[in-house]
Amino acid sequence: MTPEEKLKVANQEPGWMYEFDLGDGVKTPLLTEELRSIHSTREQLILPIVDCFFPGGLGEKSCLDIACNEGYFSHLLYQRGATVRGIDIRETNIRRARWVQNLYGYDSNRLVFEVDDFFSNRDPEGKFDLTLFLGILYHIENPMGALRLLSKITRRLSVIETQLTRQNTPVSSGWGQTSVTLELDGVLALNQETDMDQNNLAALGSLSLIPNASAVRQMLFAAGFSHVLQAAAKPGLNPQYVRNDRAVFFAMK
Repeated sequence: MTPEEKLKVANQEPGWMYEFDLGDGVKTPLLTEELRSIHSTREQLILPIVDCFFPGGLGEKSCLDIACNEGYFSHLLYQRGATVRGIDIRETNIRRARWVQNLYGYDSNRLVFEVDDFFSNRDPEGKFDLTLFLGILYHIENPMGALRLLSKITRRLSVIETQLTRQNTPVSSGWGQTSVTLELDGVLALNQETDMDQNNLAALGSLSLIPNASAVRQMLFAAGFSHVLQAAAKPGLNPQYVRNDRAVFFAMK
């Protein structure tokens, strides 16, 4: 492929979620510049824990990358020896993921990209050693249903990355009787996403439920995971993670 052909593909709208080096000095342009530090932070928070959790490497391990977008993290797992399936509901994202895969010459027997709605998943229980659920939890109307399905198909480890609300104090609520008041640590905020058609990163449904950190932990335990850890973001990483506006959670079976 010539540099001109690579430029033509790279510069097609919409902008890219991930920056891929296509060779010949051509790189895919990011939708927003902050995505660069977001992805770098994700890598620094996620990959060392994955490597530690699977000390023998990911060879012969099966992985599912949910809402994989253009497949960047699928590539990282593939490079570590895993057999990876990346799924995304948007055809544009999967078309790009396959194009980059072909350009890089990655084995189609170990790396597969498919247009798929995660809620339609029919994989058997414990199908995947490792699942990635990055940047999707806060974009869906049924987060609890998604996490139950995620738990079902995960054999060992799931990595969940999400936006968080800043609600750190309990919320008071009545509960069936005038004299009963609950103090609730875990809460979710409702966001009406109005740019679904124009924004390639927005939800396809109209409503998003954004959890706080306590809600994420409670939902993961309720979904069937036995241990949940939140990654600590050190100063110098993307400020959203340092401020706890975004976070990475590791959920273990």
